Amino acid sequence: MRKINIIVSALVVVSLLLVTGCKKDDPEPETARIQKLLAANTWVIQTVTVNEVDQTNLFTGLTLSFTKTNFSTTNGGVVWPASGTWEFVDETAETIVRNDGLQITINEATNTSLKLALTWSTTTLGGGRTASVAGDHEFSFIKD
Repeated sequence: MRKINIIVSALVVVSLLLVTGCKKDDPEPETARIQKLLAANTWVIQTVTVNEVDQTNLFTGLTLSFTKTNFSTTNGGVVWPASGTWEFVDETAETIVRNDGLQITINEATNTSLKLALTWSTTTLGGGRTASVAGDHEFSFIKD
């Protein structure tokens, strides 16, 4: 009986060592996770604030789509060109930079919503569809 207890105890110890010794797969890098979220949907504007003032009317119909390295928009005016390239600033995946040098902060990225912030330095009001207001912009998108 004592021999059986020793064998059972040894098997339990070996099993525990195997379970705790197994290395889990490396987690997906944050850049890859955010990149997939961005590219998974076409994003439709919900609200826009500039310096905390609602300016959604300046971006009526704005949509934003991403691929791994490119973006495209509709009704983005001068703030959001019709197309361009983008990349992450660093491995934290908190900020992207467009090919025009503008840095955009990713405040939230989920399967259903995207919140971006940027600082636009030019006011071009009066130019019809090219209107923009200078200041701190916050864009809230939902998936299409």
